[in-house]
Amino acid sequence: MIVSAALFAIAFPPFPLFIPVLVCLVPIAITIARLADGDGTGWDAARVGLWFGILGYGANLYWIAIALLLYTKLAILGYLGTLIWLGPAVAIAAAALFTARRLTKWPLALLLPIVWVASELMLNHLSDLSFPWLPLGLSMSRVPVMAQLADVSSVRTVSFWIAAINGLLADAWLLRNERHRRGAVVQRIVSVLCILAVAWGYGAWRMSSIALKPLAQVAIVQPDIPEEAKLNVQDPTTHVATLTAMTRYELRAHAPQLILWPEAALDQFLWRYPNWLDSLRAATAARPTPILTGVMDSDNPLSGDFHYYNAAIITDANGHVGGQPAYRKQYLVPIVERVPFVNPAWFHGMNYFGAFSRGVSEQPFEGPFGKVGTMICYESIYPELTRAYATNGAVMLANITNDAWFQRSSAPYQHFAHLAFRAIETRLPIVRAANTGISGYIDPLGRVRAETPIFVPKTETYAIQGAGVQTLYLRLGDWLSGLCAAVTGGLLLVAWRRRRIDRGGVASEGMDAVRE
Repeated sequence: MIVSAALFAIAFPPFPLFIPVLVCLVPIAITIARLADGDGTGWDAARVGLWFGILGYGANLYWIAIALLLYTKLAILGYLGTLIWLGPAVAIAAAALFTARRLTKWPLALLLPIVWVASELMLNHLSDLSFPWLPLGLSMSRVPVMAQLADVSSVRTVSFWIAAINGLLADAWLLRNERHRRGAVVQRIVSVLCILAVAWGYGAWRMSSIALKPLAQVAIVQPDIPEEAKLNVQDPTTHVATLTAMTRYELRAHAPQLILWPEAALDQFLWRYPNWLDSLRAATAARPTPILTGVMDSDNPLSGDFHYYNAAIITDANGHVGGQPAYRKQYLVPIVERVPFVNPAWFHGMNYFGAFSRGVSEQPFEGPFGKVGTMICYESIYPELTRAYATNGAVMLANITNDAWFQRSSAPYQHFAHLAFRAIETRLPIVRAANTGISGYIDPLGRVRAETPIFVPKTETYAIQGAGVQTLYLRLGDWLSGLCAAVTGGLLLVAWRRRRIDRGGVASEGMDAVRE
């Protein structure tokens, strides 16, 4: 368990390692299989999963306490709350694996990927508690040739083959001392090599067969405004002046067709700071160009039921606002933007902490070269959002974010890594503008073509390329994860019914004995 958690902790960015993720589930899978094949119970397996979840996620997500400290002195409670939720989620997966193994005696090479991918899907669809931050597949973000299978059924396709390798190695370990089964051990090692070869072969084929074509020139502005400054500044207009000056500089040097400002670049309501509309127009006065920027948006401020949103707007080429409706963020960061299952009105007095409302539309913006789908910050970890944009005609994806609150932790690198998979799944280019970095450009093959250092002011213009490819994931959605969830649910249902029948039989025998 401890070994699994330690390997899981170094399997993801910023660690540039390939091997840990291929073996991180082996110790825990072996432990659960031995419990299932022996006299263990589901509770024993759940405890193993619980501690793996707490230790593994605890090591990877330490940055939550650092980030939340900027908002509340109760930051450590937010971190512990995350682990208190994720630990039981892994415990449920461990208990499901135990139950499936005891019921079927199937090899871990089959059961582990099915149950693990089903658990990843569960973490993706839990309303206020959804947190699909670390799918196994994320570990391949810097090895694009091994990540291309994500266009079949999202990043969880990559998670599936990684979990299958872990399962094969666990099976091999369990069989290693059985003399008459040593051939089976060799077969499993060969199967591991075959899976790696298939993943590499598919990736090499896709990367060589998809032709990229020039699409547009897109600029980013990374102003590098510390989060403390954004929270405590007396006059936020100074930040807008910085963005305006940097935009003018980039327009003098290049001729982009679209400019991206970060999430919450305009971190107050435009009706409260109407002079910012003048700033938007002035920013591109010398070279008319649309600006896509983050903004605070709201319903009618005079109404009794006041809702506000983390949003994005796009100007026309002359900097005018209002031609297209704002995009309002749908997937909100737990605790920081929306406290799970709590009335947001309770937090209205806490300076936009925990009380944001959700948007409901995935309508792309109309850009000068085609439709642009926008992800705000944390939304980049949800494949279904970018799939909706792609099916609605987007030719490019924009990710605007403010990762300043992550500080110099592993979080900015983990966050940025998700974009490689959103690009592969949709075969769309992605441009990212981050307040303090990482900003950059990822092409439709999932290759990072440009990225900025963190905490450095920067402007850049990228010559982005499109692919024009319709992936299986776009056509069918996340069918593999759905299948894994159905199989897992079916096995658990069969096990539950069998247990009821067995209990009924024991009860019947007991009644017969009483009658006699």
